[in-house]
Amino acid sequence: MLNDNALSAVLHLAETGNFQEAAKRMGVSNASLSRYVAMAEAQVGFALFHRKRGNNGLTREGQKFLPVAQRLRADLRRCADEVAHIRSETGQTVRIGCGPLTPRTLLRPAVQAALQQSPALRIRVYVSARQAPIEMLESGEIDIYLGDLTHTPETENIELMMFEKRAVVFAAHVSHPLHEASPVTLNKLFSHPFGSPHLHKHWRAAITQALGGTEEAAEKVRSLPQVESDDYAFLLSLLSGPEFVVGGMPETFAERVADGSVKLIETTPQITWNICAARKAGPGQPAIGILWNQLKALTGQRHG
Repeated sequence: MLNDNALSAVLHLAETGNFQEAAKRMGVSNASLSRYVAMAEAQVGFALFHRKRGNNGLTREGQKFLPVAQRLRADLRRCADEVAHIRSETGQTVRIGCGPLTPRTLLRPAVQAALQQSPALRIRVYVSARQAPIEMLESGEIDIYLGDLTHTPETENIELMMFEKRAVVFAAHVSHPLHEASPVTLNKLFSHPFGSPHLHKHWRAAITQALGGTEEAAEKVRSLPQVESDDYAFLLSLLSGPEFVVGGMPETFAERVADGSVKLIETTPQITWNICAARKAGPGQPAIGILWNQLKALTGQRHG
């Protein structure tokens, strides 16, 4: 592969046909230009230019090689542009992994505030209840995780920030029969078709305990949910009729409650949502710090 100086020397000399003019364009001496051309010829293995007085044009092999050199220069420029783009993007892009309950409740206000502070900020959000957040943080796949990490063992290189506990709520279409009784026991609620994001083992343990902690309760929880999706837009679509109950946070259902098509169900006992944010410890990109500080401003300030 020709280095940049050898490639430039070949292209300038091919264009001018004159060593002195080519050296001038490169800003080097004639001797340096000659050395760069010789270096290029040594690397390709054949003469590229004639060495005759008044004739520094391309040889037959040089003419065949010229379009190769031109493509190489174009590829190198594209590579440089893409590297520069990646470099600039890295400092301004924050990659966030989160559980399905957090985007509207915590992430949206933090993102809105961060963008007001830094309009050039770019944010990529990956929503899934099945993520392995600590591993993703350690590998650099994400910069911040926002979700249920209550039962995650402490790690030296991960900084955790806890949020105030909130109660999970349940919602159904206004015509759902559960609205006729209040409050509704969880045992009765889960006797109806239920939709939710993926219930990992700690959620299943919490629900089992809330249902009495018996083997019968565990068996009921093993059958939940009837419809599972980490896409809350899809889960909300289940509430267009009286069949399903869906679990989430108040913000999740706010628009549907406001338009009168959905009502929240008062339940007993309540299940609490333990949430925290996590990032790699130590100094990081300024963009990550901007969003992290906005999340920090929300800790202890949001009530269910």
